[in-house]
Amino acid sequence: MSASVFLSSSAAVPTFHELSSDEQGALASLGRRLAADPVTEPAAFCRQARLLTPQLPTTLLEKLWAFEERGSDSGVLVLRGLDTGELPATPVDNTGGVGGRTLLARQQAVVSHALGHMVGYAAEGHGHLLQDMVPNPKLAATQQSQGSKVELEAHTEQCFSALRPDYVVLGCLRGDSQAATYAFRGLDLAAHFDPSDLMELYRPLWTTLVDESFADYLDTREVRGPFPILSGDPDDPTLLVDQDLMHGITKRAQALLERVLEVYVAHRHAVVLQPGDVLLLDNLRAMHGRSSFAPRFDGTDRFISRGFVVRDLRRSRFARPGGERVVQASFS
Repeated sequence: MSASVFLSSSAAVPTFHELSSDEQGALASLGRRLAADPVTEPAAFCRQARLLTPQLPTTLLEKLWAFEERGSDSGVLVLRGLDTGELPATPVDNTGGVGGRTLLARQQAVVSHALGHMVGYAAEGHGHLLQDMVPNPKLAATQQSQGSKVELEAHTEQCFSALRPDYVVLGCLRGDSQAATYAFRGLDLAAHFDPSDLMELYRPLWTTLVDESFADYLDTREVRGPFPILSGDPDDPTLLVDQDLMHGITKRAQALLERVLEVYVAHRHAVVLQPGDVLLLDNLRAMHGRSSFAPRFDGTDRFISRGFVVRDLRRSRFARPGGERVVQASFS
């Protein structure tokens, strides 16, 4: 491996990386070598993916590690041009873990392990490592990943939980020209506030409820916090936001939250995912959302394989009985 694997520049990396033909071929070959089943053999699937990760092309590893170290200019990194392989019909719900068995999802897993360790969450997509993020007619108007009729509002993934993922990874099997994925960095947010208000954003002035997708496991009326919206280094802040679940504990705090959301809508980055895209979202540095769209429910709708990555696997060990890969919801 080249001695120059780490890029020397301190600048954030660009949002898009178009795979070269060599990178595309090498990544597809690695995906085909990942033989374990992600639904029935999640631990073996992760071990195999992690063993394959060092064999990624050096150019791609450089890009991924730079994204881990410095983030990107939008909060996401999109790898464009992966081989999707043969595709099944888009399922009508997320019960089957269908997308995780595709060639694209297997490549997604190899890439994901360059940033950390894949985990599942019992309350998310039936605990699958790779969840089918598809429009569900029964959930069309909800603030859940299977919604479509309404915009998925700005949020940090699992903002209410200390075991939230560090990265959210979306592999696009089928796209929809109407469905834009939004992202906005905490660093860019901070630039829109004067010093006095910015100082307030670093204070613990906001509480959050538990997401409705956890309703079978946790009391969604439970109030958690208070938390700050921004924290950490002002030059590389961590961001915590949820438009649907978060509330300010003072009038000023609530007004600041509303302004945060106004800035997000005015300045967010939009990516319309294409088949063969893998989008990596930095869940610490950026909030995200998705536009509404109009599915047909005919087997050809938008089909995303979603995975979660944590940098430190040991941190959630107590919440994964037996050392398995699924974080139990009661610990979230």
